[in-house]
Amino acid sequence: MLNFKIEILSVDESNDFRTIRLSALEKSPEMFGSTYIAEVEKPLVFFKDCLSTSTVFGAYQKNKIIGLATLTQENGIKFSHKASLSSVFIEPAFQKKGVASILLSAIIEYSEKYVEQILLTVADDNKPAVHLYKKFGFETYGIETQAMKVNGQYTDEILMKRFMS
Repeated sequence: MLNFKIEILSVDESNDFRTIRLSALEKSPEMFGSTYIAEVEKPLVFFKDCLSTSTVFGAYQKNKIIGLATLTQENGIKFSHKASLSSVFIEPAFQKKGVASILLSAIIEYSEKYVEQILLTVADDNKPAVHLYKKFGFETYGIETQAMKVNGQYTDEILMKRFMS
């Protein structure tokens, strides 16, 4: 078993957040709405702003960030009972070692205090992620066809939701 820990990132960890975000965009470009090219030149304040508007979870091994997930609570009195999970990424060398499961467990435990629902979208061809989300109680409630378009190719996204207990 790997020795790693999960932390909620503060603006003090902006460099770590930038590092893992750019790694995610570079190594798994098909999974994200943004691109490495679009974010690599952004100033550190851009990443600090991201950390101040969402709850970002980082997975660390030996003080090196190896995973990421972002939870963003909806705004507005009628929507604040919901949060969106996005930007889930584990460095390839650490995939299939339980990091994503522990990261999701931490997010769910945190969310139980603040929201009633977690929503997410996942590319329909990302079968390992779909399987993991189902294992953690997420259920499909729809499909957005042609949700992303890259180089003239479309990807459908599965819309999933988990109600908190």
